[in-house]
Amino acid sequence: MVRSSAALHEQVRATLAQEIADGVYDETGKIPAEPELCERFGVSRITVRRAVSDLEAMGTVRRRQGTGTFVTKRDNAISVMTIGGFADTYASRTDHMTRQVKRAEVTTADAETAAALHVEPGAPVFALERVFLLDGVPISIDRSAYSLDRFPDFDKRVDAETSTYWVLREEYGVEFAEVRRDLRIGFTTPESAEWLQRPANEPLLVTDKVALDRDGQVIHTSRIEYPPSRVALRTVAYADHPPEQPQS
Repeated sequence: MVRSSAALHEQVRATLAQEIADGVYDETGKIPAEPELCERFGVSRITVRRAVSDLEAMGTVRRRQGTGTFVTKRDNAISVMTIGGFADTYASRTDHMTRQVKRAEVTTADAETAAALHVEPGAPVFALERVFLLDGVPISIDRSAYSLDRFPDFDKRVDAETSTYWVLREEYGVEFAEVRRDLRIGFTTPESAEWLQRPANEPLLVTDKVALDRDGQVIHTSRIEYPPSRVALRTVAYADHPPEQPQS
């Protein structure tokens, strides 16, 4: 039975979310049915339904008509270790992939942005903030900055339907060679919670990213915020060098 100052459905949701994160339901991928959860937590079906609906809205679970509610597979989440952009990672799933442009403005580089982009303070910069979604579920917030001295009119070439990496490759001849990432933990603000459809003050995986070309010049910087339940992070270590790939 759950009882505290927090709303009952929030307690049920938090408990189920923690159990999902801990892998409690990995064997079947299915969470218990409503009657079982009602009995376990000592709450009404309305409370359980609201808790599960919250988890579904957060992308943690999905209901399947007639079969039950299942944990969303992390294999469907965006990888944080690709060199390409969002569209590159999910090129085969473009019918499920969407972007929402939240802010797009031409501004001037402050000291921090100038240092990151290797431009002079006050130089023109295009600041772009977008939410990326898979199957309608918000996966990440990307806050990027681009030098308009290096990429003139870049701000006029990007919209919600456009891959920025495609534009940079095809229209500016950019060759991506290296991506540097620093990972840390952050928390949702009221704004990011709304954009990601998450509760406020929940932990986020934050990636500070710098993309470089073959000459070592900065292409862009990004700060990407991911709900941990919607991403999978994989690292691979080799003893000496990566194994040879089979010839096709």
